[in-house]
Amino acid sequence: MGEQAMDPRVYGVQPHANVLRHMEVVEITIHNPNTMPHPLHLHGHTFQIIEYGLAKADFPIPDRFKDIQTIRYTGSVPAKRDTMSIPTFHYIKFRFRADNPGVWLLHCHLDVHMAMGMAMTFVEAPDVLQRTQQVPSSMLDMCRSQGIPTEGNAAGNWGLDMSGLPAPPTVVPREPSSTGRALTGNE
Repeated sequence: MGEQAMDPRVYGVQPHANVLRHMEVVEITIHNPNTMPHPLHLHGHTFQIIEYGLAKADFPIPDRFKDIQTIRYTGSVPAKRDTMSIPTFHYIKFRFRADNPGVWLLHCHLDVHMAMGMAMTFVEAPDVLQRTQQVPSSMLDMCRSQGIPTEGNAAGNWGLDMSGLPAPPTVVPREPSSTGRALTGNE
């Protein structure tokens, strides 16, 4: 990809790629506006949880949760984790340093949520990767034997030409039953 490696558009739409600069401090806030906690896991890093509290007011929050206080960690070194659980109707703010070049996934550990798109990809320091790492020839040979391009963007083309890129998977909506709950196909 050369100079375009830092442009998230060259990775296509499927991975929800967020390109990070080497050694950048990344701070993310995630809101959970529903009745189920979400265990989130970040590959390739440990992060510091620096704040949590009630989810944004523009989400419908039940009254029983409205007294939740915001907690900010003000100590010199907040605890480090690679997995966190975002409680119901809460948000969590966390940060990490982009000091591990590679492609890393942040995702919900509930598989059905990950399949529905509750995941994002960090393409970390691709410029550094291009300068410092080499894909083994055996891996390139494996791709070539399957007709998979080994150069270019997500579609195997140059620049922003995404022609030939496979369509992303879709989630088929389930129809509600007469009881108002979604049918799973096992009823």
